[in-house]
Amino acid sequence: MAIERAEPFQKTLTTLRERLRAAAFPAGTRLAATLIAQDLRLSPTPVREALSRLVGEGLLEDRRGQGFFVRMPTGSDLADLYRLHLAQLLIVLDPARPLLHARAPPERGPEGSSDGAHGATAVLRTERLFLGWMADGGSRALIQAYRKTQDQLGPARRLEARVLPSLEDEASALEALDVSDPAALRRQLRHFHSLRLRVVDRLAALLEQPGDGPQP
Repeated sequence: MAIERAEPFQKTLTTLRERLRAAAFPAGTRLAATLIAQDLRLSPTPVREALSRLVGEGLLEDRRGQGFFVRMPTGSDLADLYRLHLAQLLIVLDPARPLLHARAPPERGPEGSSDGAHGATAVLRTERLFLGWMADGGSRALIQAYRKTQDQLGPARRLEARVLPSLEDEASALEALDVSDPAALRRQLRHFHSLRLRVVDRLAALLEQPGDGPQP
């Protein structure tokens, strides 16, 4: 019984988390449990449970008496998230910690594949790269905290290509860095985040615009 109940909950949680990370819903959108349940062909109960979990993860807001809404981050909110993202990566690159294992760059899909535009593909590449570093050098608690930050930044990161140039070149430069040189990694990461801190207000405004993804 518990397994049967967990399956629709997990399906809903995974689906909604992926859609939120992909900026499928504009900031401020109300997510109706009944409509999501119809879309996923599930009962509303596991959907409401998943929505509540996503509130706890900082991806949604529960406005009492009104329902669940996609968070509307300000530029200041995004700046704090980017700074937190950088801080977590710098922790794992601290020289006092064990060195990262050398690993090959993540495999890239063919150009023009269903992964989308070049900028979107670059975002996925850097997300996989950073998560790989975290998995190699981070504790379980740090990895869990980092995943949460990555999820919260996901919608803004999907829009970076609209305000920042040369994301593919940037991703290639990061992948080419020598993981045995933490100082070089830290310099490149600070530069990576400084570029994004300059455009947080533009990203926050873009998050409120209608997207092309599935609607609740």
